[in-house]
Amino acid sequence: MLREERTERILQYVTQHGFARIQEIMELCNVSRPTAVRDLIRMENEGLLIRTHGGARAIRKTATFEPRHRWKESQHAEEKKKIAALAKELVEEGDTVLLDSGTTTLMLARELASFKNITVITNDIMIAMTLSANDDIQLVMLGGQRRKGVYSLIGPFAEMLLNQLNVDKAFIGAASVDLNRGITNSNIEEITLKKTILDISQRNILLVDSSKFNNVGFVKVADLDRIHTIITDGGIRHKDSLLEQLQEMNIDVRIAH
Repeated sequence: MLREERTERILQYVTQHGFARIQEIMELCNVSRPTAVRDLIRMENEGLLIRTHGGARAIRKTATFEPRHRWKESQHAEEKKKIAALAKELVEEGDTVLLDSGTTTLMLARELASFKNITVITNDIMIAMTLSANDDIQLVMLGGQRRKGVYSLIGPFAEMLLNQLNVDKAFIGAASVDLNRGITNSNIEEITLKKTILDISQRNILLVDSSKFNNVGFVKVADLDRIHTIITDGGIRHKDSLLEQLQEMNIDVRIAH
């Protein structure tokens, strides 16, 4: 299991239970005791939790999703900003676009905040808040249940509404991307919603920093042939022949500098 995936699992567990013992973390992430201890030390240094004798506890029970979101947004932040800036260039006046939940799409929303005459659909509370002050953007918020630990809304209500909509461009995030296994995520809860997004959009645009490549998450979202464009950072050039292989699959790969 990747370090980022372990961090998310531990943080989600501590968020839900308020406390986690070392043994519980070892079983949750299938790691040794030394690895679990190192993870807790690192996460405390990053301000995600507080270590205690024999485990760790949540920072605040009243707003427990905040540390998790802050941590995700801080990972590869500069690369994400560059990806968002390049993605903005694909949005044209009159477009109906869908922004998947996530930190890179949130940065894209900030880039779009001054646009006019576009429609934005999202299931992300933070994205909706970012765009809500601009009356020149028609904002459609998908309803549902907030997924624990983050700001996204999921569930049958969001999926039913999505199935009634037509979207020009969908900007999608992912936990991991692999040539053979495709797009994968670390949680099951939002998979159906992501699959529906891919189905209703005319053009699917994947926004991922290069650290996500050549990794496989817990559950599959889709094969890469569902993606028309990938926007990533220059680190992809150091992933052996990955860039060339993606281009051979007729995927338009754009590199943010």
